[in-house]
Amino acid sequence: MSHWKNSESWNTGQKVESNFSDLLDLRNIKWEKATRNEQFNHIDYKTSIGSIDVKAKKKISRSDSKYQSDFVWLEFKNVQGKHGWLWCGADIIAFERDDDFVLFRRQELLHWAMEKCKTRTLVENSRDALYKGYTRKGRKDLISIVKMKDMMEIYHKIWKKQ
Repeated sequence: MSHWKNSESWNTGQKVESNFSDLLDLRNIKWEKATRNEQFNHIDYKTSIGSIDVKAKKKISRSDSKYQSDFVWLEFKNVQGKHGWLWCGADIIAFERDDDFVLFRRQELLHWAMEKCKTRTLVENSRDALYKGYTRKGRKDLISIVKMKDMMEIYHKIWKKQ
């Protein structure tokens, strides 16, 4: 983790996680920060409602100047080629948007993603990865981008930012 610690992505994630803990407090949800080992298993918080992985807004492509929340990257395999965060880790995935977080049950999101994404259809450019499989150069990951509005067809909760 140290090779990308203090990168723009890491710093953004830390800030978003901190903002999310404020929402847990406002909702009187008991929580504790995950251990380092748990964080490697995609858990940011252990709470009275389940373990939570918080996802900051992402760019569609690294060359993009702005973060957005209309599209979401889903991880089927991680950079080592092992199960990605859709398959293991937290009970709940919380995606940041401009004014809120959208929370999904991870297992329900996995089932939805398996049905919607054609990950065997691999594309070479991230901009072509909508509902298709994409592997970043020099990595063993398998990711796909989906529309947030489509994900919201399944059960979710919206927590407004304060």
